[in-house]
Amino acid sequence: MKGTRRGVAAAYANVGRNRSLRNALIAFLLFNAQEQAIWIAVTLYAFARGGATTAGAIAVMQLIPAALFAPLGSVLGDRLRRDRALALGYGVQALAAIALGVALFLAPAGVVYALAVLSACAVTLTRPVHNAVLPLLADTPEQLTASNSVSGTVEGVGFLLGPLLNSLVIAVSGPGLVCVVVGSFMGVAAALTFRMRLHGSSAVAPMGPSMAGEPGRDTMSISLLEDVREGVRALHGDPPAASLTVLSGAQFFVLGVLDISYAVLAIDVLGIGEQGAGLLAAAVGIGGLVGAAATAVLVGRRRLASPIEWAVGVMAGATATVSLAAAFGPTVLLLILVGAARAFFDVGARTLLQRSVPDEVLARVFGLQEAMLMIGMAAGSAMAPVFIALFGAQGAFVAVGVVIVAIGAALLPSLRSLDRRAVLPDFERLSLLRSIPMFELLSQPRVERIVGLLKPVHADAGAHVIRRGEVGDRFFIVARGEVVVLAKGREVARHGRGGYVGEIALLRDVPRTADVVAETDVELFALERDDFLFALTGSRGGVAVADAEVDRRLEELDAIDEE
Repeated sequence: MKGTRRGVAAAYANVGRNRSLRNALIAFLLFNAQEQAIWIAVTLYAFARGGATTAGAIAVMQLIPAALFAPLGSVLGDRLRRDRALALGYGVQALAAIALGVALFLAPAGVVYALAVLSACAVTLTRPVHNAVLPLLADTPEQLTASNSVSGTVEGVGFLLGPLLNSLVIAVSGPGLVCVVVGSFMGVAAALTFRMRLHGSSAVAPMGPSMAGEPGRDTMSISLLEDVREGVRALHGDPPAASLTVLSGAQFFVLGVLDISYAVLAIDVLGIGEQGAGLLAAAVGIGGLVGAAATAVLVGRRRLASPIEWAVGVMAGATATVSLAAAFGPTVLLLILVGAARAFFDVGARTLLQRSVPDEVLARVFGLQEAMLMIGMAAGSAMAPVFIALFGAQGAFVAVGVVIVAIGAALLPSLRSLDRRAVLPDFERLSLLRSIPMFELLSQPRVERIVGLLKPVHADAGAHVIRRGEVGDRFFIVARGEVVVLAKGREVARHGRGGYVGEIALLRDVPRTADVVAETDVELFALERDDFLFALTGSRGGVAVADAEVDRRLEELDAIDEE
């Protein structure tokens, strides 16, 4: 069910009140402005030295190494605390951008291109970890979707600010100063994200199976590759998620074609000069703002396949229609529509992956997606000169639109399959689980998974929910009604909605320590032993809270036994 207007507004407001989310999103804005500004600066530098063919070749030269590096770099997001991994990526980008800026002032083209490759590789450190950290910062599914929506908005702002900054600065001092300025942005981003409040296991430097190797194993080489393979296996075993990743790459194929075509459109078709390339790119950024704002309709929505399909269709249609535009105004409007569809698609696809992929490999899966994005952009950059040669500067856009429609149609069944299994959990169960202290620190994906494992249980007034001395096999949460905890016939505690019982036997592996009787007709949710223990392993803080609560209750029971 779609969220109400009030619920959607509250979700966005909660994003703003969450300091860690706010810092992550500000840093992501700076990142996107930096990425676009540097990319256009290098493209124009190459275009000035050899036209569209050279610009396309340099784009491919940057993107192929970046595609190979992205899965390796994303491992940091599953190995380190994700806020530290995010800050580290921003710091590396700051150094790479400033070095590239200095080279653009002083060094020959070969050095510039080599540093451009290094900068492109550094860029891949951010998006996978940013996407993977949001579920650890969000408190509810609605807040997570709203965070993804705001990410789309700030990405659109970045797509707008980066090209505009490029156009302003490049006219004053050339592309070198552009890179130095946006490199300083990345230093600010690193400071903002160095330490944030995270839910769940990834808040304490997660250790996947590949890191628990034999003594003496070279975890910085062998294990690094094994961690990447684990992410590959996760996607290989999940064809629908893999299909969505491929579709994400297809949208960047469009961007790759556009990046090379901006200069051709501006200079050869529209006759507005070199600076017009930045203005055309900014139009896509403006569209990103429009599309990201429209993603408010996704907040609280259970099904995402249809919106994603519409976004793909609009993007393909608007791209193809650029061939009919022979003036600056219509071209800008169509590029705005392309940017809007791309942003809308990105938020929907990202949210769907976050709902579907296990948290422990989420950063690596997003790293593989980042690689696919780079491959898609590289393919678009490489094919742009070919399309232009075959169909002309305008007819090339029709060819791109046809390619995207064909890919989308082929992957449609897999997309719908993924959407059917990725459903928002029942809000009542989610709120009950979140109200329990030992589960407060769980990541949102793990909470949603646990909610799906809760089983409804009814007990009539006077019935035993738990009998002392029995084997403990379930944890119970009270949804409605009231239960009484009895030790030797004496009332120890009374629990209403949100209360819970049964954790002592599960955590201490002992028989039930007390009777629990329904005072009224009660509705409960039961969590099986293994599922309960799995939930707690997602948060070291939750284990500590649970142990403290168990110790307190055992002391109360011991005191009664001694009387």
